[in-house]
Amino acid sequence: MKNLVFYLTLHYPDRETFFQILELLDHEKAGYVEIGIPVGNPFVDGAVIRQTHQEALEQTISSADVIHTLEEIRRRFTFKVVLMTYKEGVENFCLTDVPKDLYDGFLCVDGEYPTGTFPNQITVLGRSLDDEGIAKALEHNDLFAYIVSGEGKTGSFDKLPTEYVDVVKKVKSVSKTPAYVGFGIKSAEDVKEVMKNGADGAIIGTEFIKRYQLGGMDALNAYLEEFKKADA
Repeated sequence: MKNLVFYLTLHYPDRETFFQILELLDHEKAGYVEIGIPVGNPFVDGAVIRQTHQEALEQTISSADVIHTLEEIRRRFTFKVVLMTYKEGVENFCLTDVPKDLYDGFLCVDGEYPTGTFPNQITVLGRSLDDEGIAKALEHNDLFAYIVSGEGKTGSFDKLPTEYVDVVKKVKSVSKTPAYVGFGIKSAEDVKEVMKNGADGAIIGTEFIKRYQLGGMDALNAYLEEFKKADA
């Protein structure tokens, strides 16, 4: 599962369970974990992820807590870490002060920061970007290109869109950065589909959290087994 990114909001549903989920992902050799830094209005996210942000904020997480958690993750696990947030999260948790060696990539949905502010600054890529825009977005990011499967909020797709296919081709034509597709990825079959269409991997968020909400750790174990059996 080195070609998969799993999203989880920081300290959701609580710090202890958060680390239990990370242990499972590390045991199953997930390549990346995208950690959502919670904000009051995660406006590109659907209801499932929005709720996790609210529950995380109710825990009154501090800037120091963020650093301590990232230090523990670095100490215990081997997957790469991507921080995902909004300008609100950058400001509230002083993310510019977080040591850069504690994570591998950074995605801020609604903010741009000077090169070097964060490692591997990831821009979400959609079909509206031309080749020049994509090349510029990937100029200082060799982790992975984040390509949305279609326009919409996270968790809003009944089936996997196909708008990403042309974007993957554009990424491949202008950069050597691996192309990963997110939004609407729910199953091992979806992962196979996007890789058949040229992607190098996939990003799974809402469905991963929903599986936990429906059945706890047992459900997550079973969900990851689906990907292992399909060699996705």
